[in-house]
Parts: sequence; structure tokens; C-alpha cells
Amino acid sequence: MNRVERIKSYCCIGLFSSVEEAGDEDVHIRFTNFRGEGIWFIETPAKVVGGGNMISNCPWCGNRLPKTPHVNVS
Repeated sequence: MNRVERIKSYCCIGLFSSVEEAGDEDVHIRFTNFRGEGIWFIETPAKVVGGGNMISNCPWCGNRLPKTPHVNVS
């Protein structure tokens, strides 16, 4: 899937950037399985206090996040 198609699969460019293009010092949004249920969570750089928060809505546009990842990302 090319970059434009991947962007279109997200609710907004902010979420796309945080999931797929965040650098080492940026906030990342990740998807994982937790106790058999898929969840989204905020992963922050080590020097930032906080993070690890489970979320159900996009921090940028407020749309509800899907129950599966938008695309397979590594």
C-alpha cells in the first residue's frame, strides 16, 4: 500500500503521522493486544513523563479509533 492510500485509511493526518512516521523523540500511538482485547495507547519518549495511556479516540480529531490497526505497521 503506498503512502497516500495509507494516509486515507486513517481518520486524520495527525494520527497517521504519530502511528507511522513519528521519530525517536516524538509521541507514538500504538496498537496492541492487552488481555485478549485490541487497544490503542500513547507511547512517549523515555525522557517525557507520562505516556502508556490507553485511548479510544484520536487525540487530534476526536474520532473513535477502530478495534484493529489501520494497516499492518511494524
